Amino acid sequence: MSIPHLRLLYISAVVPDTTSGGRFAMYRHLVLKQDFEVAVAGTTAGDSPVERRFVIRKNRLIERLRRTRLSRLLCNLEYLQNWVMVPQPLMQFAQEFRPDVVVCVIEDWHMGLAWQIATRLNVPLVVNFQDLFCLSQFVPDKIRPFPWLVPFLVNRYRMLNRKAAQSFYTTEGMGNWFGQDRRGDVLYPVGDFSTFSIHVVKPKPQTPIQIVYAGNCYGAYGRMLLRLANTVKERSDIHLQIFAAGNDWPLEKVKEMTEAGIYKGFKPFEQLKSDFQQADAFLTVMSFEKAEEPFMKTSFTTKWLDYVPYGKPVFVWAPDYSTAYQFAHQHRAGIAVSEDNSVALVKTMIDAASNLETWQAACGGARNAAKTVLNAEKIHTLFVERVNRVSRQSQDTSKIDDLQELAR
Repeated sequence: MSIPHLRLLYISAVVPDTTSGGRFAMYRHLVLKQDFEVAVAGTTAGDSPVERRFVIRKNRLIERLRRTRLSRLLCNLEYLQNWVMVPQPLMQFAQEFRPDVVVCVIEDWHMGLAWQIATRLNVPLVVNFQDLFCLSQFVPDKIRPFPWLVPFLVNRYRMLNRKAAQSFYTTEGMGNWFGQDRRGDVLYPVGDFSTFSIHVVKPKPQTPIQIVYAGNCYGAYGRMLLRLANTVKERSDIHLQIFAAGNDWPLEKVKEMTEAGIYKGFKPFEQLKSDFQQADAFLTVMSFEKAEEPFMKTSFTTKWLDYVPYGKPVFVWAPDYSTAYQFAHQHRAGIAVSEDNSVALVKTMIDAASNLETWQAACGGARNAAKTVLNAEKIHTLFVERVNRVSRQSQDTSKIDDLQELAR
């Protein structure tokens, strides 16, 4: 499928590993599918199983200062610095690897480095817009951009979209955010390749209905899930299970929901598969909070990719302007609830479970999404084809330049 030995240098904090949705998607593209010779560089590159990697380290004084109240200021200054300076050891690593293409999942710290390295090495840059990080309330305070820096970062997103050899957008909404400058392809986060064969599903749900949520439990999402947990805790007709790598709930609520069997903590993906098989339906959420609106209009809930191969209903609790709500309606891939009310959500779940026609239609919608728009093999094929294409175009341009030079 790929150009033999195409060398791909990946620069981002969203490193290919199995810890979270965006990282897992790149792990599937670059590690599970060995279509490229890959090197990874970044501050978190040590988390990746990729053999050839470079960890960007800061000097001891900076690291000590980052543990003080100056942490946010230092990080914001680095957002600027990384557009004009490249650490010499990183540049040397890139030069020795001799990449054919540089790939960057866009986030505020590494994107300037990726741009500079691709430019200096005269190789194409491929950018993947999974989230608009500087517009998100999920970013921890210590690394959150100051308001005065946000316009600069937004302009850099737009510049990279215009000048990169290839842009990927995680949703239609992300592509639309760029308006008339939209010029790339929608690349949904890739799901699990091994679950492509759709699972056999029971014709109707059990009692109580088993609902599984796997994903983010912080910030606005955490507040939504806690409201839902409080709503279902005493009910006998529905059982909610929340799998998450941590949360920001009050400690007493964590204890309460753990004892109730609702909060299940973190499980590696391979272990989650048995819980997915036992579930009757799944839940994905997006925030109703006004401050999160730009993020909800552009990002995607990555666990959807892992839910749909099980051919079970996916309940979507999200505002009607969100990508999740619109995706559910456009592709008939979920039962959407756009009311910011956990009681209304539970009622929708109970009503769907009691209506066999509705339930089976939702199962069919999930199966169809798994075979079409969210098919892991098709998503990966698009990624590989586009990366190979920009590399070929770059090589062709170089040959033309060489011929023109010889003709002089």
